[in-house]
Amino acid sequence: MTNPVDDPTAAERERVMQPVIRLVMIYLGLSILIAILVTVFHNSVLDYQFLHAANHDSPDPAVRDTVRASLSWSLWSRPISALIILFVYLRIIKGLRNGKRSSYRRIRIVAIVVTVLNLYYIFTGQNPVWMSIGQGLQIVVLIATFVLATRPHVKAHFHPAPEV
Repeated sequence: MTNPVDDPTAAERERVMQPVIRLVMIYLGLSILIAILVTVFHNSVLDYQFLHAANHDSPDPAVRDTVRASLSWSLWSRPISALIILFVYLRIIKGLRNGKRSSYRRIRIVAIVVTVLNLYYIFTGQNPVWMSIGQGLQIVVLIATFVLATRPHVKAHFHPAPEV
């Protein structure tokens, strides 16, 4: 890693990227908070999702048990995916600080993909209102991240090196 004190380009990149990195950290905080709340209120969220799931009112108890088990597994995967996202984002942040074009590209792609996924979860009504509010906050942060990351003065730090 380049020391920003020794490299004026790295110092300028760090200054320009700081708002983007702050937004990524806010997104991570929201993700971890939602994952913790899902873990703590697992049964409550599961009950909500079960009542809104297809086949929740099936006369066959085996079908209802299968639906509930599937939803429970999906809920337990949220904290695991939040941890994976944490490590991926920390790596992206490191790459952004080091001026890696691949990290710059990834932050924009991830912001778009995760925004679309969160919109899907909100509009399908799969989650309780508090989770949808959390996902809505994540969407706002992700859109702001994308907008800031695509500003010309930020892009300028990630252009490929000119060929000699």
